[in-house]
Amino acid sequence: MIYLVVSAISLALMVAVYRLTLSRTTFHGFNRYVLLASLTLAAVIPLMHFQMIGNRAVAPVAYMLNEITVYADGMSSVTTQNAARNDDGIGLISVITIIYLAGVIICLLRVGVGVLSSEIICRKRSRTLTDGSRLVITERNYAPFSWRNCIVISRKDYEANGAMIIAHEQAHISHHHSIDLILAQIFCSVQWFNPAAWMLKRSLLEVHEFEADASVLEHGFDERRYQICLVRAALQGSFATTTNNFANCSTKKRIVMMNRHSTNPWARLRVLLMLPAVAFAIVLASACKHDATENDDLNQQDKTQSQVQDQDIVIIEMEPEDVLSDVFDVVEDQPAFPGGPMAMMQYLADNINYPDECKEEGIEGRVIITFVVDKDGSVKNPEILQSVYPALDEAAMKVVASMPAWKPGTQNGENVRVRFTLPVNFKL
Repeated sequence: MIYLVVSAISLALMVAVYRLTLSRTTFHGFNRYVLLASLTLAAVIPLMHFQMIGNRAVAPVAYMLNEITVYADGMSSVTTQNAARNDDGIGLISVITIIYLAGVIICLLRVGVGVLSSEIICRKRSRTLTDGSRLVITERNYAPFSWRNCIVISRKDYEANGAMIIAHEQAHISHHHSIDLILAQIFCSVQWFNPAAWMLKRSLLEVHEFEADASVLEHGFDERRYQICLVRAALQGSFATTTNNFANCSTKKRIVMMNRHSTNPWARLRVLLMLPAVAFAIVLASACKHDATENDDLNQQDKTQSQVQDQDIVIIEMEPEDVLSDVFDVVEDQPAFPGGPMAMMQYLADNINYPDECKEEGIEGRVIITFVVDKDGSVKNPEILQSVYPALDEAAMKVVASMPAWKPGTQNGENVRVRFTLPVNFKL
């Protein structure tokens, strides 16, 4: 969800800058690459992650392991700390996700239908032109269009203005505009909720048509006659949304662009105005990732504290200087006991003994221990967070201190220290 939001905002900023600075210039090829670069950056920027802060100290209550209960008769059991479940039905996030995915599927199906329809008509009887493209002449009254290396034109248009139209569509083919369209269609499908994505697609279609129109005039065709041809084509129906259609773009815009004087080459420097937008998007992506990580940490801490409070455990607050600055409570890859969590619980059950003096005096209670799994996997710095009785405390501390080496936890690909909390319940 964060990826989509950051991507949408990034694209909106870049499209806004483009529309204000470059959309009315005659740099058609340059503008095309600017739009494609904007699309690429909008897809890539949310994936960027810059470490904006150093390691943070962990909260007093670390990641809580399952509670083990040790009985006086030598038996033991494990109490699983289940995460709270949402029993109130589907939830707003789930509804939004379903709506989003439904929109993506509908848009992709629409693109698929357009591609399939284009392929079907392009497979009809055709002839090869001198540039290697294929020409399909249809009896249907479609506005001329091109798809990949195929040009489709109605017989009526072919007989009236065939040379100009073919020159126009050959320009689309030579510039590989079909690839741009597929990329834009897929991006719009993923961001169907984002008006900026559809604006970018529209701007890309305009640039394609401006580029092809310029190519036709460079071939020496009469400008006035070509413009009349465009007006007539605008009155015809289009064939498929995934093609470069002869009437794809506003006819008025195309005629105005053809009559516009060439823009000063130095105006290309306006693209530099996009750099602040790109920089802001990168900072936004990093900030969102950082906030998401912090929220995950806080959620984990809140859940742990809630579990502790539900069990009537008294938390011993630790002063900031008592907390190691390079110890984490939540990391990308948590440390793992050899054999997994159940193997650890079995190890504890086999090695914790209920002290005889506590049995005789009827002492029972819950001891809470915190310890750190070091970078090399060794268990260090065991401490008592909740004490019951010296003998019980000693029994719990002894088994934690004798644990075998764990698989160390990692953060950003590096081994780090991770703090755990273990409740041991002694019960007669």
